[in-house]
Amino acid sequence: MKKFILLYGALIMNQNIFAKEPKFAAMEKVKFDPPAVHRTLSEDGTVIYAETDKTLPIIRLTAMIKTGRVNDPAGKTGLTDLFMTMIRDGGTSKYKAEEIDKKLEFLGASIEASANNEEARLSMYCLSKDFDEVFSIFSDMLINPSFDEKIFNLKKEEALELIRRRNDKSDRQAAREALRMFFGKDHPYGIRPEKETVSAITVKDLSDYHKNYIKASALVVAAAGNMEKEDFVKKIKEGLASLPKGKYLMPEIKAPVLPSERKIYLIDKPISQASVVILNEGVKRHDDKEYPLAVLSEYMGGGIQSKLGREIRSNRGLAYSVYSYFSKRNLSGFIQTYLGTKPQSVYEGTSEILNQLRTAAEGNIEKEAFESAKSQIINSFVFRFPTVFDLVEERASYEFYGYKSDYLDNYVRKIDAVTYEQTVQAAKEFYKTDKALIFVVGDSKKFDKPLTQLGSVEELKED
Repeated sequence: MKKFILLYGALIMNQNIFAKEPKFAAMEKVKFDPPAVHRTLSEDGTVIYAETDKTLPIIRLTAMIKTGRVNDPAGKTGLTDLFMTMIRDGGTSKYKAEEIDKKLEFLGASIEASANNEEARLSMYCLSKDFDEVFSIFSDMLINPSFDEKIFNLKKEEALELIRRRNDKSDRQAAREALRMFFGKDHPYGIRPEKETVSAITVKDLSDYHKNYIKASALVVAAAGNMEKEDFVKKIKEGLASLPKGKYLMPEIKAPVLPSERKIYLIDKPISQASVVILNEGVKRHDDKEYPLAVLSEYMGGGIQSKLGREIRSNRGLAYSVYSYFSKRNLSGFIQTYLGTKPQSVYEGTSEILNQLRTAAEGNIEKEAFESAKSQIINSFVFRFPTVFDLVEERASYEFYGYKSDYLDNYVRKIDAVTYEQTVQAAKEFYKTDKALIFVVGDSKKFDKPLTQLGSVEELKED
């Protein structure tokens, strides 16, 4: 009986091995027109997006600030991140830092600060009955930060500790260092904070930064929750009335010079897994080529059923993680393909990804999978807005980055209009494997073949 069970199990497994991929019925495209959002421009130049949402007795609000890490002055990279940390944690002229934390904890509210390359944000969440109290703290953080010296020294030490530990996760290390080499170590898109640059930052730098960038005209505010939108606008205008007026000065940033030939970099370290990042030039913001590129990216690396998901992970078992996406910035953009694998599969996995990109660039894109990629983008569109606030914030963010007011309204239509021929053309234009930058972090002694078989390799020291 035991032998019979084993034999039967083996037959079942054997059937699974040779089973064909299931064919799914074509899904109807979801029709969703994102609702309009109430927009107001204050007399001082602050843009306010606000909508009422009485689903829950809560309020969410975000102030987007027209600055970012790219604006860090020379020799003081890390200033924007430290500035936003101090905006949140450094106290204000009216509230001490510990008083703020205790009050927010008591109210079950939160205020969070963040920064990325081309924006900074201060966001709040609270019960609607507590809005006035929490927004008073929020607005005072923006208008009257105290930049307490003792807290500043503590936060600067925390920033230095992050630098010391920045290579703890090899996947993040590979992505960061790949972009650094792609855009240039000294370009604002590629530069990273160092011990010397963070140590050089002073309280006066924070104060000067605040004077330049925290202006009424530098803010785009998004708010939604259990309050009439007219009251939102009134309270936001009143709370931010003391913001300095006038223009903010932005440093001139030149477009990066991108690699013109294949570059391969290796950080050799004895770790159990390997991370491979492949970068190609993409599109910058406001380029209509983003629509066929979006379909192409979904087709190639948008999930486990994408071309790379099926070929690299499912069929060949060469990766535990593989995906591809593109990112837009004001002056440039990139396409990143990521491979997480064991060291023994680094060469084969990387080589096969390059082969798949090259195959697509030669015009070999599966038509059925192309249609599926378009449908996936369209059908998932509605899930980008699980709450009213998500919609409000998205519309506000597009104005923040200078998009036309109908960008969101036309997005699905423009994706649906992408043709097979346009997607093939995008692959030819963007999947230039001879100009790809390949960055690998892993134990080269265990690689299945030397990376030199893919091209000339420059080994970098981890720092």
